[in-house]
Amino acid sequence: MSPVPLVLLHHSGGSAQVFQPLVSALPQQIAAHVLELPGRGRRWRENSVASAHKAAEDLAAQIVASKITGRFAIFGHSMGAYLGLLLASHLEATSGGAYCDTLFASAAAGPFGASPLFADDPVEAGEQEILDAAARFGGVSPQILAHEQLRERSVELLRADFAVCDDFVRGHRNTVTESRIVVCHGTDDFFTGEQLDRWRLSTTAGSEVVSFPGGHFFITDHAAEVAATVSATLGNGPALPDRRRGVAQL
Repeated sequence: MSPVPLVLLHHSGGSAQVFQPLVSALPQQIAAHVLELPGRGRRWRENSVASAHKAAEDLAAQIVASKITGRFAIFGHSMGAYLGLLLASHLEATSGGAYCDTLFASAAAGPFGASPLFADDPVEAGEQEILDAAARFGGVSPQILAHEQLRERSVELLRADFAVCDDFVRGHRNTVTESRIVVCHGTDDFFTGEQLDRWRLSTTAGSEVVSFPGGHFFITDHAAEVAATVSATLGNGPALPDRRRGVAQL
């Protein structure tokens, strides 16, 4: 039996590096494909994108380049959850050979009813505004803040990614997918139960909410537990103790 492809999409200001603990914990039956948007990691020389549509197009092109066909799953963290929804819907509307049947929406409020981070275009936001917004999600490390060039680079990426998020919320939050959605969150994160439950409005295949210990970056602190849940959900691992807060069907 061929491994199930799992596409991983990073958070605002992030890169493939955030998924290293999770990828290491996944079983061999799951083939991880960590995608990065322009401007970071292996693509650091490329200009970043500032719209959700362009980001989704870039990710769809990477799906093709990765030779992913047939059934696969998406694990999107924070911004990656929104882009995962948009990517899954985009693939459903095309005649390509890849389709997402499970979207793990991690550390993000359901799009329906979500509010933009900024009142105006984040592209025009100053450095301190960007850093204040980032602080809601764990902030930028002191080591980066203390280094002028690294701080400026981080702010530049965050500004573009926050623009992607706000563009999604303003123009694409009504996106619906045929994929089932598994909502993953840390119990110490700031999202309310109502915000998490709203993901059910983004799917025609039903949804569930699964809790993990930790905050916004529970995926690194509890990678083994997250990997076990992903594996069991995709049919490649033993059944797990029920950590679901609820199951919702449309």
